[in-house]
Amino acid sequence: MVSHLSLFPIEFGLGHHEFSCVDLFGSKIYLTSNGGRMSFFSRLITLFIICNVPVAYGDWRVAQGSTVGFVSIKNNVVGEVNTFDQLSGTIFDSGRVQIVIALSSVETGIKIRNERLQKMLFEVASFPTASIDAALSDSQIAALRAGGARAESVSVNIRLHGKTVSKTANVSVSSSGGDVRVTTTQPIVITAQEFGLESGVAALQQIAGLNAISRSIPVTVDLRLTAD
Repeated sequence: MVSHLSLFPIEFGLGHHEFSCVDLFGSKIYLTSNGGRMSFFSRLITLFIICNVPVAYGDWRVAQGSTVGFVSIKNNVVGEVNTFDQLSGTIFDSGRVQIVIALSSVETGIKIRNERLQKMLFEVASFPTASIDAALSDSQIAALRAGGARAESVSVNIRLHGKTVSKTANVSVSSSGGDVRVTTTQPIVITAQEFGLESGVAALQQIAGLNAISRSIPVTVDLRLTAD
């Protein structure tokens, strides 16, 4: 993202013209003309160019309190909410989005269940992380910088267990004071088959003595990001 700085005259006098603009850090840039029509306008144009050089903004980084959650449904009736609490990532100024999830941070509320998911389903020894990647448009990035709240539809690539699947995420985005919060307005539904997790789900079902575990998993995202 870029911002253009404005130009304004600060003094006029016979044979003497002084102009300034304020840069991003609140400092003034001055150019002075000591007479002459061409000299006056050439300096005015020069200052205009200087003051309108694009200024790069920073990125947004994932902050504490961000979570990715999913619901597991057992025996077709019992739903359990689980979360991943260790996330990292960035929304870059260019529009690229990269979120990394530590699969070992899965939290089900029961220690043995956490361990089973880590070892039998996610196989964290071989696949320690999952990721969510996206590319935001120029208008979406500009809206983030402008602040306020809005709804967005974003194409995302989810990488899990060595496979990448494309999905559409409907999200609510709010930004204020340089901070951004992104939350899904409806779950992103993934399946065990898409990511080669069917055998892991079957193993969990067997060890827990369940009749069924749903192979469709609703995923929710709640990201809190702070500007660099």
